[in-house]
Amino acid sequence: MGILSGEQTGAMDARQRFLETMRYGTPNRVPYFDQTIREETLARWYQEGFPRDRTVAEMFNLDRWEVFGVREEVPLDLYPHPDFTGHLQTRADVERWKRTHDSTRPRRYPRDWPRHVRRWAERDHPLGIRVCRGFFLSLMVGDWESLTDVLYMTCDAPDMLAEMIAFLANFLVEVLTPALEAVQFDYALFDEPIASNTAPVVGPDVFRRFMQPLYRRLCDLLDAHGVEVRIFGSHGRVQELIPVALEAGINTLWVGNIGPAGLDYVALRREYGRDLRLIGGIDMRVLEADRPVVEAEVMRVVPPLLEQGGYVPTVDGRVRRYVPYENYRAYRELIRELAEQG
Repeated sequence: MGILSGEQTGAMDARQRFLETMRYGTPNRVPYFDQTIREETLARWYQEGFPRDRTVAEMFNLDRWEVFGVREEVPLDLYPHPDFTGHLQTRADVERWKRTHDSTRPRRYPRDWPRHVRRWAERDHPLGIRVCRGFFLSLMVGDWESLTDVLYMTCDAPDMLAEMIAFLANFLVEVLTPALEAVQFDYALFDEPIASNTAPVVGPDVFRRFMQPLYRRLCDLLDAHGVEVRIFGSHGRVQELIPVALEAGINTLWVGNIGPAGLDYVALRREYGRDLRLIGGIDMRVLEADRPVVEAEVMRVVPPLLEQGGYVPTVDGRVRRYVPYENYRAYRELIRELAEQG
């Protein structure tokens, strides 16, 4: 996910504000955050009056967030080398997959890693680390055939699949530990692209059997290094998997495409209370509508969640070209007004 930078305001810097929010404390205001605006969206906005000499972060005082492990920012290589091709069906396939996951491979960290460590020691913004690519991507799912391979394994070769996940957990711990020892991260991102808008691709029983042990292992590692915020990042209808993730040590949800998936953050807070911190929750499709519709949806979602704490309001994805600049501005200004009201 791309991150926007912005100015810091008030007595707290962005890092303190983020942590205080996620601890259900008393931040000076809610974090102002959105994912990076798409280039085609900016092109439209320039035609609608957005100043070409300003950034979105500058215009709306957005806080800076950063994550280690996302390729377009500072990369951390959790990928197989060489690229794994072919099927995952037999013992020989599994052993070949294992050989592509060598934690000692040079350049899993950026060449200028020491420079980043020094820079981050002086930061005033929240810094996260991406710790997992997700169930299916880690098992090389990229098309229907590779998806079928993994789904068959859950039924026909569950022990072999569990062995692969245990191997993956060891690999991730070995790759991540040097970073966690060198830097005090503020959050961890568990990427989990596992659902459509109608259902997760696997049910909670399968997720609990195969992925929960990996999540527990990583959360234990994060505990040992003082990383409090563990974000389950996904898209679509993941409701059925939330209890399994919470059991494993996840405490924050950040989901895209919530509208088509029927995922309501207000209802989630009623169900899970303070056990589940929330990022997002505003259906981006609403920003295409008239301003009263935008205001109605923001007012439905944001005030009750701000009052309860543990919530960062933002739309559920990178803003698309169909969103007029005036509507985006109305949404951001309303968030600011609500934050200033306390």
